Amino acid sequence: MIAVLAVALAFVPAKFPGLLVKGGFETPSGNIACNVGRLGPGTDGPRAIACAVFSTENHKGIKTWWMKTTGTAQAAYAQANPATDYPKLAYGKKYSWHGINCKSAKAGLTCKNRSGHGFFLSKQKQRIF
Repeated sequence: MIAVLAVALAFVPAKFPGLLVKGGFETPSGNIACNVGRLGPGTDGPRAIACAVFSTENHKGIKTWWMKTTGTAQAAYAQANPATDYPKLAYGKKYSWHGINCKSAKAGLTCKNRSGHGFFLSKQKQRIF
């Protein structure tokens, strides 16, 4: 299923070019939604994942972490909601998409790319590595 939903998100302070959503998942708690697709306008940008942690929402928006298939991860507040009409990724299960690998656990969600960079996300704690 390909969602033809171009999400042009306004992020502060980091710049995020938007994501043409092609898939995704939610954590079992529903607190984290991840979308995968291509960055930038149109469909020719690099592949990437963007994960929003709903419990971080405040007047700035929802804090969202993203990364491409290689390179470092970034985070900023989004002024838009991610697509949430995707399946739940059960605890102990993995999700892989073009070199981006995520694993859901009761402690939180860990996503890594081909470069070994990524992020850990939970309600209590979020970090980039």
